[in-house]
Amino acid sequence: MKKYFKFYAISINWLKGRLNPRQFLVFSSIMVGLTAGIAAVLLKTAVHYIHLAITFDYNVKHQYVFYIAFPTVGILLTVWFVQKVLKGKLGKGLANILYSISKKSSYLPKEQMYTHVVTSALTVGFGGSAGLESPMVTTGAAIGSNYSRTYEIDYKDRTLLLACGAAAGISAAFNSPITGVLFALEVLLVDVRISAFIPLIIAAATGGLLSKIILNENILLSFQLKQPFNYYNVPFYIILGLLSGFVSLYYARIFLKIEGLLKIIRINVYGRAIIGGAVLAVLILFLPSLFGEGYDSIKILSDLNPERLFEHSFIADHISSSWIFLLLIVLTMIFKIVAVAFTLGSGGNGGNFAPSLFVGAYMGFAFASIINLLGIADAPVSNFMLVSMAGILSGVFYAPLTGIFLIAEITGGYELMIPLMIVSTISFLVVNYYEPNSMDTKKLARRGQIIKNV
Repeated sequence: MKKYFKFYAISINWLKGRLNPRQFLVFSSIMVGLTAGIAAVLLKTAVHYIHLAITFDYNVKHQYVFYIAFPTVGILLTVWFVQKVLKGKLGKGLANILYSISKKSSYLPKEQMYTHVVTSALTVGFGGSAGLESPMVTTGAAIGSNYSRTYEIDYKDRTLLLACGAAAGISAAFNSPITGVLFALEVLLVDVRISAFIPLIIAAATGGLLSKIILNENILLSFQLKQPFNYYNVPFYIILGLLSGFVSLYYARIFLKIEGLLKIIRINVYGRAIIGGAVLAVLILFLPSLFGEGYDSIKILSDLNPERLFEHSFIADHISSSWIFLLLIVLTMIFKIVAVAFTLGSGGNGGNFAPSLFVGAYMGFAFASIINLLGIADAPVSNFMLVSMAGILSGVFYAPLTGIFLIAEITGGYELMIPLMIVSTISFLVVNYYEPNSMDTKKLARRGQIIKNV
């Protein structure tokens, strides 16, 4: 293996000597995109099969107690790995990438090229209520950073290759290369050169191609639009945009508050993991769709089969009306944020990308269903779900273009472009008015770490 890597390094150095800097940067974006895409595909596949293994053929009546305990197992395994293998150092979240760009010349530790794959697979695979996209972004960014360090690439291009790795990770997660590029531009790169677009596009396309070739369709989040956009619903989309903004504010504030409270509890890391797992177990007992990423439950909602969400719930026999059912949908949306905060705050690893889409889907479903039940209009439920997903993502990450084009790409078209733009823009404006800093930049601000333009 060492001989292989030595030959690989010698080959790239030989190629570097025969290409001009611009050509080598384009070549490097392919290599970084390929490696980051493979890492993202491996993580997605590992979590899928872990989830299948632990939920295979279980009997709800007799074994559900074991099922709801799996998230605790995953968090404990993650904490053990971090403490024993990584000596307590992991570096979670986008805040660490932003800090490395602004303060450390875009250097990320070598270990981050694999540690987030292992820890997030354990956390989310065993049912921790978090997403995989942030670990994919960190892994891809670390790959780009360390590739640049190995081949002595300067700071500007090193930062760009870091972003290329992140773009490839997002692209592979959803088979959405445009979203990967826009995420890198909106969230990671403060000052963008026109020349940066080509490497980003190439890296994202490489990650998306790998996802297309390797990942099964049922692993990816994808939808088929059932109803076209109706401009008569524009007033409702405006209201949905406002709701998305305020729910995004609630998301950020509750998440940071719970995460902060867990950090100050005077207890060892394993005790904190058990507390987080116990809270998750109680929540999943009543609201089963809080188990794991939640993409399966989003697909169930979009197929308009919502009764399946609570068939294993402790209170399934007490759902006697549509209004009670909608109340449970709203409670699931609210407690998803609590579940994510306890998953990550107690020692698990994951991110807020998938949870923000989850919250948006449930909010959009509830909003459209209430309109229909009251007889105000005939609202297309699945369309409102999709648009709301973009709204919450835009509000949580301060990335409206990412939200807009993610939904456009995973639905395979631009039929909803107008409502996507309305809802995402309003949500972003509302959040930005009350909170100028996103969750990640707020963490840096609290540490006294100011982000400078790259």
